[in-house]
Formats: sequence, C-alpha cells, structure tokens
Amino acid sequence: MFLFEKPIAHRGLHDDSRTENSMAAFTYAMERGYNIETDVHLLKSGEVVVFHDNTLKRVCGIDCKISSLTLDDIKSDRYLLPNGEHIPLFSEMLDLVDGKTGILLELKLSFHHDHRLEKAVYELIKGKESWIAVQSFSPYIMRWFRRNAPEFYRGILSDSYVQWLHNIHFSQTKPNFIAFNVTRAKSIMKKCKKTGCNLLVWTVRSIDNLRQAKECSANNIIFEKVNPEENGITIDSFPPAK
Repeated sequence: MFLFEKPIAHRGLHDDSRTENSMAAFTYAMERGYNIETDVHLLKSGEVVVFHDNTLKRVCGIDCKISSLTLDDIKSDRYLLPNGEHIPLFSEMLDLVDGKTGILLELKLSFHHDHRLEKAVYELIKGKESWIAVQSFSPYIMRWFRRNAPEFYRGILSDSYVQWLHNIHFSQTKPNFIAFNVTRAKSIMKKCKKTGCNLLVWTVRSIDNLRQAKECSANNIIFEKVNPEENGITIDSFPPAK
C-alpha cells in the first residue's frame, strides 16, 4: 500500500523558502521521494482549498477564516502565502502530483451537517484511490467515507484527549489505520493490534520523536523539520503494514 512505501512529509516538505501546504513544498517533497500529507477546507464559494488552520492569522498574518473566503479572494494578491504563492486549490495540487507520489489527505473538521466537504472532495478524488488516502479527526467524516467511498483507504486521526470519542464510533468508522500523536502513541498500540489497524505517528520533528516512533512499532511516520534518512531512518526501519 503506497502509504507505507515511503515517509510522509507533513504539509509538504516545507522550510523558510517553501511555505507549508504550498505548491513549492509539494514539489520539493516529490523531488525528494516522499509521500505528502495535506489538509483541506471548503471555501465560501464551494471550492476545496489546501490550508491547515481555520484562520489565516498564523500563516498569512490576516485574521480571517478560510471558510469566509471565495475563489476570487484567494486568487487575489491580498491573501498570499509568505513565499508569494497563492493559497492553492486542491484541484491544482492534484494536477501537480498526478499520481507521482501518494497523498494523505486530512479533511478538516466541518460544521456542515450535509457533508458538503466530503462530497466536494470525493468528486475530485474519485478514481484516484491508488494514490490518495483520507483521514480526519472527525469520526462522522470517516463514517461518511466508509459508507459512500469504501474504495478509499481511510484513517482516524487521534490523540489521548479524543481517543474516547473514536472508541465510541470505531464500529461505524472501521478505519484501516490510526494516526496518533507520536509522543503518546504507546497508548494506542494495543488497540491497533486488537483491531488490525496500521499505525501512523505525527508529527515527527526531532530525533527523540524518531525514537518514539520506533518504540511504538509505528508502520510509518508523518514528519517535518527532520531528515529521516540522515538519522538512519528509512521505511525498512518500521514493521511492514498489514
């Protein structure tokens, strides 16, 4: 399964000149041979956009919600990323990657009870299950994918403070993998073994995190700001995925 064939670059392979979740960061990740983790929201005008936070304040220095913007807004020069790029549409990222590497797609929490984000994403990724996997903190989003797009490999993003919620909904979501906070991932090992789920860990940012990933028998890592290979970590360092 592509998700476990190479490490996963968190929001692309980003640095001071390549902003997170930018086309430059995605391009660099592909050039270095990594899978890519990224995040999507829905714009006010209905398009799926690549961005992590709910607001632009941290990344762009503008205090507004990403969901309040339209396609015209993000194509204007008012809402540029720090590296000068426009905030990318998910369709633009798909055109760039086009199966050259794998995408681990996080659907951000949505308050639309009509599942409009899930539906919009599915229209874009339909037929691309060989190189796209989906995940979310929301069990309701993953339940929708299980029922409506079962061909996609799917996972639950989790941490100790929401683990109880995911346990309650586990029988309805039936994820293929659990992506857990690397600093607390030992707490999920028994659950993964019992249910047959593979384990991803996020976000590996240090040598200590790499050690923690190996100690909890993770099947792969989502990383940033640390070079796995330079620290003796390759995909062969982890147990094979089930």
